[in-house]
Order: sequence, then C-alpha cells, then structure tokens
Amino acid sequence: MAKTISELRKQVKPEIQATAKAKALEIIADMTLSETRKARGLNQGEVAKRLNLAQPNISQIESRPDVLVSTLSQYIEALGGTLELHAKFPDGQTIDIKPFK
Repeated sequence: MAKTISELRKQVKPEIQATAKAKALEIIADMTLSETRKARGLNQGEVAKRLNLAQPNISQIESRPDVLVSTLSQYIEALGGTLELHAKFPDGQTIDIKPFK
C-alpha cells in the first residue's frame, strides 16, 4: 500500500526538515515579482484587471529595476498580500516603516 505524504514526512529527521524549510524560505525570498505572481497562480492579465490597468503596464512593473513603494504595495495587494517595510540597523534595532499612501 502506498504511503501518504504525512507518513513519509514523519520518517524524515527533524534537522533535515528544518534545513529543507529554511532552503524553501530562502528560495521564496529571492523570487522576482513575476515569479511571485506565478507562484500565486495569477497571470499578468488577472493582476492588470485587479489594478484597473492594461496588461502591458504589469509587464513594465515586473521588468523595472526600481519601482515606487506605492506601486509595489498595490501590486502585492493585487496578489492578495500586504507589503510590510522594516529598516534594520547595524546595532540590531529594527523599525517598522508605516505605510505612506
């Protein structure tokens, strides 16, 4: 009889699971906007519709080397998320940057 995924996971050592999870989070953190959109199961047309823009505008947003924070925030919200900004300083202090819409 075939084993379920949950049964197979139980056989993997916790340290292996932790390493795999850390690697997955690292991969996700390095995703481009278009990769993030695709991972959310959306195409450019769907995002454009949610933002009330034309599809070529989404292509431009995704290919820009630099984007306005307000544009990025709207894009992330169209994907169903929320953009959060944090400033980290060498002394260990972290400050949450409040939205400025």
